[in-house]
Amino acid sequence: MWIRVRLDIGWWDLMSGFLWSMMAKDAHSAADRVESGWSKDADALACLSVRSGLDLLLSALELPAGSEVLYSAVTIPDMVQVAREHGLVPVPVDLAGADLHLDLKSLHAALSPRSKVLVVAHLFGARPDLGGALEVAREAGLFVVEDCAQAWCGLEYRGDPGADASLFSFGAIKTATALGGALARVGDRSLLARMRTIQRSYPMESRRAFAARVWEGCLQRIMSTYLVFSSMVWVAQRRGLNVDQMIDGLTKRFPDPDLLGQLRQQACAPQLRLLERRLGTYDLRKLEGRIANARALLESPQLSWPCPELGDARHTFWLFAYPSEHPEKLVEELWASGVDSARYGSLAVLPAPDGRPELDCPTAQRLLDQIVFLPCYAELPPQALARMRSTILAHESSAGDSCTPREES
Repeated sequence: MWIRVRLDIGWWDLMSGFLWSMMAKDAHSAADRVESGWSKDADALACLSVRSGLDLLLSALELPAGSEVLYSAVTIPDMVQVAREHGLVPVPVDLAGADLHLDLKSLHAALSPRSKVLVVAHLFGARPDLGGALEVAREAGLFVVEDCAQAWCGLEYRGDPGADASLFSFGAIKTATALGGALARVGDRSLLARMRTIQRSYPMESRRAFAARVWEGCLQRIMSTYLVFSSMVWVAQRRGLNVDQMIDGLTKRFPDPDLLGQLRQQACAPQLRLLERRLGTYDLRKLEGRIANARALLESPQLSWPCPELGDARHTFWLFAYPSEHPEKLVEELWASGVDSARYGSLAVLPAPDGRPELDCPTAQRLLDQIVFLPCYAELPPQALARMRSTILAHESSAGDSCTPREES
């Protein structure tokens, strides 16, 4: 059984993280090196996570209570909860297409005199053009935050220059993972300085917490191998256990109900040293291999792919999100063929705020309901890709299925 998500980190990185958990001390110097190494424009801030970065932004912006934060409708619930913790009102913006880009009509409809911030999430490695959304945001006076947690693709890309802030994650299952940590690019230097001052007032995350993540990373690396994961699936099925819940439990970073207490910490020195190493030594051929595997599926002549967004050259396929009209059936068939697949993950559709039911996002819900997550990481062998291709082809032939066509925006 081929697991759908594999930790993007090597054993030397894990060993380095373990050693630094005992030795590294100067977090501020490490943060300076990470920030200057990533950006020569003095516009970067290293922080604990993307959610921590958003919390810092909202703290520094000091928005009036009841202000509205517009979000891409499909997002991580914790990102939305951060706004609520600040006394702000989350408002969804519906999506369109296989890359789940913002629907501009929905963006216009979501605007109100209380709209202050727009958070745009790039999902599954896609990087839709933000031109139209930025134009609408500028006319409305919105502060634009780019959630690039799933879109890191190397040191050359630091977000859309038109966005006010861009947030990148190096959490457990992200590209070039450092088992945690994040980088924020913030254009306004005074805002960045306020964020830095606020963060310096937070306690430092403990070395023990970081060391625990390193051990979890070792465990995940072991269990993601073909033989170990196949054995785990065999045992789980015979004992009636849910393999998906078991995997999700190993990758969730902030289980504590005190979300802000968890987010409001400084990344410790070992965390920052590992992030520095990952940024400086990451082999982009792994990313290229992942993209090549996804393209091998997309370019299969037997399969129908009327989805121009998936053909975008900027798409890096953090996950291969295959839209199916019969997703549950496809998951069952892929599992039967020895390929791990799943639906939803930790994503959810943000509901409309009270009193504004017209802002429900039916297209985003339909698109999310149709998605099946497939493996395409660089280590996936050709025989696994061939097995996946033949299973999808048989599924399409029997169900009359095909990739969801583009929605107009």
